[in-house]
Amino acid sequence: MTLHPPAVFLRIALAFGVILALLTPPFQSPDEHLHFYRALQIADGHLIASQQTGDCYGYSRYFEDDLCLGGKLPKSVLTTVRNVSQTDLRFDLNQRQQPQAILNLLPLPLHPQQRLFINFKTTALHSPIPYLPQALGIAIGQWLHLSPLGLMYLGRFSNLGVWLLAVTLSIRLTPLNPWLWVALALTPMSLFQAASLSVDVLTNGVAFLFIAWTLQQGRPEKTSQRLTLGEIVAFGGLAIALSLAKLAYFPLVFLLFLIPRRRFGPRRRYWLSLGSIILGSLLAVGLWSQVVSEIYIPLHPELSPQDQIHYVLRHPLQFVATLGRTAISQGGELARQFIGVLGWLDTPLPQGLIVSYWGLLAWLALVPPTPSQDLTGRQRGWLAIAALSSILVLCSLAYLWNFVGDPIIGGLQGRYFIPIAPLVGLLPSQRPWRTVPKLPPWLLVGYLLVSLSLTTWVLVQRYYGPV
Repeated sequence: MTLHPPAVFLRIALAFGVILALLTPPFQSPDEHLHFYRALQIADGHLIASQQTGDCYGYSRYFEDDLCLGGKLPKSVLTTVRNVSQTDLRFDLNQRQQPQAILNLLPLPLHPQQRLFINFKTTALHSPIPYLPQALGIAIGQWLHLSPLGLMYLGRFSNLGVWLLAVTLSIRLTPLNPWLWVALALTPMSLFQAASLSVDVLTNGVAFLFIAWTLQQGRPEKTSQRLTLGEIVAFGGLAIALSLAKLAYFPLVFLLFLIPRRRFGPRRRYWLSLGSIILGSLLAVGLWSQVVSEIYIPLHPELSPQDQIHYVLRHPLQFVATLGRTAISQGGELARQFIGVLGWLDTPLPQGLIVSYWGLLAWLALVPPTPSQDLTGRQRGWLAIAALSSILVLCSLAYLWNFVGDPIIGGLQGRYFIPIAPLVGLLPSQRPWRTVPKLPPWLLVGYLLVSLSLTTWVLVQRYYGPV
């Protein structure tokens, strides 16, 4: 029986994605309750957050005089977030989720007229774009008069559904090593995120789709086919969505240079098309940054992004050294998180699973392509430029929220590298590793099933098992 990568991915991801969406207790992925607030705000039609001084509520506090950033949401939403776990599960491995607490809150009416101002400073600054799948699910749930907890689950499922469509299409489109894409998309961390309300879900899906489509459109056999205006506009839409979701992945737009110039037609059309896409992405980011500047409230007044920028510009070599120290000191932990440190980064998977999964990815990455699939040196160069540029921007943006001159970059997480993982994984496969045999598809599928089954068991033990 022939195993087709897109079909294999869809079946495994759908089955385990639904399991993880139901199994993971509400608001137990990083900042999920804050993402819920922002998605609900967007579902209500409010794309920009509001400021209010005093009389606002946080996860466990009432802010009597503080300047808050967020919006007015149903009071029942805050009640649900505060009471669904009865105790705070985050970072406390001795706490367990009581299923009865979830069942008790499922019928709680939304009462949309009874509202209070909820403070969610971090997610309030995010563009509406990465919240569209969750907001759509929540809007449908509101129409069905679901409870706040019902809205949360429907938001999870709509987020998962859009991700499944985007990644399945990307695996179908990619001309290079589709089994590597399957393994990358089905890491426990990737699927755990996909079954949550996180903005990373749409970001990861769009990144995979953008990379796969540019690779496919850059194949030699398509040289004689001219790109239509609709295809160019679609590329622009994906690039803008990716940039608005997270600026760190804007450099992926450089992958458009993989597409031969002649496919755009005359030279003028080529530069006009690429220039419009690049400038359009930057303009979209600039416009949203302008919106954010009007409502921005510093989370940590003691930090100064402006001073950090000046420091980096004055001491570029020190910043390079900081990147090196960060890679040495945090590389191992970031690698663990990339595969699977779930929950609020408080639920690690067994070390054996993490090491074996990295071994699987290395094996898939080192399998040589067929001669017809090999990339040229120029194409490999653009892959490397896009990957390294994204990593550099990602680290630089994280460094802005550190103390000026810190020797190590804080705030990085392994999941941030998921969108650029296909680029990194494809680079070694272009080298002559002729002694690396192909991995039998049935063996890969078996490993993935075992990996995700073990992930499920770890989550059951973490949240519902004996203390």
